[in-house]
Amino acid sequence: MVTLGRNVTITLIGHGTFHLTTPEGRNIMIDAWVDGNPACPEPWKARVREKLAAIFVTHGHFDHIGDLVDIARETGATVVCQYDLVSYLEGEGIPAAQMVGFNKGGTVTVADVRATMTTAHHSSTIYENGQIIPLGTAAGYVLRFSNGFTIYHTGDTCVTMDMQIIGELYRPDLVILPIGDHFTMDPRQAAYALKLIGAKYAIPEHYGTFPILTGTPEALVEYCREFGVTTEVITLKPGESVS
Repeated sequence: MVTLGRNVTITLIGHGTFHLTTPEGRNIMIDAWVDGNPACPEPWKARVREKLAAIFVTHGHFDHIGDLVDIARETGATVVCQYDLVSYLEGEGIPAAQMVGFNKGGTVTVADVRATMTTAHHSSTIYENGQIIPLGTAAGYVLRFSNGFTIYHTGDTCVTMDMQIIGELYRPDLVILPIGDHFTMDPRQAAYALKLIGAKYAIPEHYGTFPILTGTPEALVEYCREFGVTTEVITLKPGESVS
C-alpha cells in the first residue's frame, strides 16, 4: 500500500470502480460494477459491500452501473447521481428516499464528503429490451473530505479546458482519470489533462479491462515528461490501495 498520509484510503476495484474510506471510517464506492467486472478480485465482491455508506455514479453505461441496483438495495447505501438518473433507478427498485439527485456545478454532502458534480464529455445510455435508453449525461466529481484532502474524479471523458478551471477552483490533491483510449481519452490526452489540473498525484483507470482499451500507465508517465508534468502517477492493480 502506498501512503500519502492523508487518512483517506482509495482502492481500485477494477476498471472504473473504486472503494474509498473517509477519515471518519465511512465506506463509499464510485461506479458500482463488481460482480460482472472481469477485473474485480474475488474477495472484493463481498468486501466492497461491507458497511457501504454511499455510491457515487458518474454515468449510466453498464460498466459503471452494472451492479448498482443490487448493491444499493442490499446495503441501503445512498446513491449519489445526476438528477436524470433518479427516475430510472427508482423504476429499477431503488427507493427515491435513498438517492441524492443533483446536477453539474451543484454540491451535496453525503457520508461526510462534500461532492461537487463536474462536466465530463462522454455519453450515458443503457441498452434494455432492444432499446437504447438515455440516462442524462456523463459527469465527474470533486470530493472534499473533512481533513481537507480533495480528489477530482474526472469520470469517463476526453481532455477539456474545464479541467483547468476545476484545478484552479478546487486545487485537488489527487486526480482519478481514464487512460484507455477508444471510449475515453488516451494517455497523451490524460497527461495534458494533468497539466491543466496541476494535482500532486494521479491514479489512472479505465484501461486494460478489455483488449480495445490499449492505454497504459507507462505511456501516461512518458507523456507527462513530454508536457513537463510533475504529477506523480500511482499505478494500482485491482485490489490494491493507496492511503
